[in-house]
Amino acid sequence: MTNLSLDFAIFLNQYNLPNGCQIENGESGMNNTTRMITAGEARYVLRVYNNHKDRSIVELEHKVLEALQSVRPPFRIPIPVRNLSGSTVTSAPDGTLAALAHYIEGERPSSSHYPHVYALGLTTGRMTAALSQISPDRAPLYEPYYLLDESYAHLDEEAVLKLADSTEALAASKPSLMLLQQQRSLLKQQCKAISQLPKQWIHGDLVFNNTVAIGDHIVGVLDYEFCTVDVRLMELAVIAADLLKPEQPDISKCLQLLIEGYKETVELSEEERSQFAALVKLRLLDVVYHFINRINEGLDSDNVLCGIIESSAFGIRWMNEHWEDGWL
Repeated sequence: MTNLSLDFAIFLNQYNLPNGCQIENGESGMNNTTRMITAGEARYVLRVYNNHKDRSIVELEHKVLEALQSVRPPFRIPIPVRNLSGSTVTSAPDGTLAALAHYIEGERPSSSHYPHVYALGLTTGRMTAALSQISPDRAPLYEPYYLLDESYAHLDEEAVLKLADSTEALAASKPSLMLLQQQRSLLKQQCKAISQLPKQWIHGDLVFNNTVAIGDHIVGVLDYEFCTVDVRLMELAVIAADLLKPEQPDISKCLQLLIEGYKETVELSEEERSQFAALVKLRLLDVVYHFINRINEGLDSDNVLCGIIESSAFGIRWMNEHWEDGWL
């Protein structure tokens, strides 16, 4: 193949693609590197996993996609391409994993565009409905959000305090980190009740950056790496948490639009509505502990983690001060 760096050729040479493939940068996330591949008249997305080398995680992701495709969701999803060995998972000699999928046309939606906020709420409800119909032949690999305290037991207060004192940048974020620790203790009491809510497979990371829009409509949902079985309302809580940022215009209006779209498809119980604020806070905390693990593994700088800490602390404060149960 031509016009490819050696790293990407290692993966692409394992597929039945024509010579002369073109490669372009894609919108990569924190957990993966994405490249757009043009092969003849076909377009693909190559996704290289940066945060793990666990083949079973990618295989489960593809099992969920296969099951979801069978129920014909009203939005497009990635369709993995099989390599020359017949597998949808490709590996480099050092164990780095990648997957190739058919390209989905569209642009990333914007959280500052109100029709996109409503549309994502609508898509989240439709995702919940679609995933309620699937039963992949593999067990989930990620723990549900309500087991946060157990999943991150190694990141107790002593470990977090030690981390906060490890660099000057993290020391400056120590007050926010302590706020998050306090919130973790408070939520621990609610998690038993949360665990009794209706459960099913969820996407687990349905945020603006993992969707594709054309005009005012969401037409595709990407990145199923964190699919798991959890309380179904966690799907909406994840995207609600993504809206809780200082730069987000009119958070209250956006949350109401998001919920309005979601409720077009999903009817919630009183028990679910009463726990929604706690679910949003669980997501905010989970993101912080996920990135603490990443910095402990040498994957990020302390400045990245500081940004996550401050953003999540902002979200917790906002929920405590402004959330209205009547919106749900």
